[in-house]
Amino acid sequence: MQDAKIGIRRKIGKELAKLAKLGPMLKGTVSKVELGIKKTGAERRVSFILTYKGKGNKTRTIYIGKKRVPDAKKMIGNYKKMKCIVERLVELNVQLFKLKE
Repeated sequence: MQDAKIGIRRKIGKELAKLAKLGPMLKGTVSKVELGIKKTGAERRVSFILTYKGKGNKTRTIYIGKKRVPDAKKMIGNYKKMKCIVERLVELNVQLFKLKE
């Protein structure tokens, strides 16, 4: 039983180390928005927005410059990884909690 506790604590430490290495995070979705045709009719304007749920579950939208889209997508990926790591941590803590009985 003591070996099981040590193994679980070791796994928890590894997950926490992964969490510390993630870096900056953003929550939400990046969307491409095509705006109306200009007066000349030659081309459409393209913008990118980040949409996420803010305080009070209210939808928030912010403009993202085209050059920053890859950064935003990477940060959203970090957020998704964080959620997976937290789920694994919770499961490991449940196992550890059960062993303490």
